[in-house]
Amino acid sequence: MNVEHFGDELTAELNAMLNGRIDAAALSQAVAHAGAAAEAVCLDRPMACAAGCPHCCVLNVAVLLPEGLAIADMLQAQLAPAALDRLRQRLAIHSSWVRWMDDEERTARTAYCPLLDSAGRCAVHPVRPLACRGVAALDSSSCREAFNPIISDQARLVPADLLRRMVYDEAFRALARALKSNGLEDRSIDLVEGIRAFLERPGCRELYLSGVELPGELWG
Repeated sequence: MNVEHFGDELTAELNAMLNGRIDAAALSQAVAHAGAAAEAVCLDRPMACAAGCPHCCVLNVAVLLPEGLAIADMLQAQLAPAALDRLRQRLAIHSSWVRWMDDEERTARTAYCPLLDSAGRCAVHPVRPLACRGVAALDSSSCREAFNPIISDQARLVPADLLRRMVYDEAFRALARALKSNGLEDRSIDLVEGIRAFLERPGCRELYLSGVELPGELWG
């Protein structure tokens, strides 16, 4: 498969979808289309990943702002006010805790994503980031061992679907290019910070949709 050709075609499709229609619904559709296009390429490819298998959900995850917006919108629509407040607190605590951790330290400290539920399932699975969708282990025991928090000098390798990763990475880049073409911020941001931007900062949604540069401390 020509991954670059896939990315060019997807960029054109996303530009046609947006084409000056910059609102939350259009961006949500663009994010969903990027994910669906990548998944169509990867359809029926094997993976060992399953619900309640959160071993890799300790890693740093970068998202584009429309991905954070889609997740924030889902959470606001589905959670009661009290539950949403508790989630905001978890996100803030997690953000402060992992702020300067690399993936190795996050693994050692079992810094699990705050969006996992009590059973280790992704609570935002329908709108999970492209970066998460692109990760697919081919052997669950190797994956579990690789993310064992016990410090070891042994190499920890996970057999993974590299084509899936390349396709989803290209979908991410295609979405970023389409955002830039339509006058929107195309920089990636930490997953939790991207969600918090839209859950906790009044007016951030309107600023972003209007193409205004967002405060630099979001990336900070």
